[in-house]
Amino acid sequence: MMVLLKLRKGAEGARGDDANSLKAAVVNWLNEASPRPTPSLNTTDKSERGFYHDVTGQLLCPVDYDWLDVSYV
Repeated sequence: MMVLLKLRKGAEGARGDDANSLKAAVVNWLNEASPRPTPSLNTTDKSERGFYHDVTGQLLCPVDYDWLDVSYV
């Protein structure tokens, strides 16, 4: 039973580590894209990501909507 718990804990930790490194890699990839996002995305501060930033908001926007069309607002 203890071995199973240790294996499960290790697997859960590995998934978390992978997700964190992937998030930083995506931010770096977006910052190096052309055209560069303005303002640049910060790898540590998440407050201006998601729908708060035009680049990430456009990537998250459902395909049925146009991110640049302000009539949806």
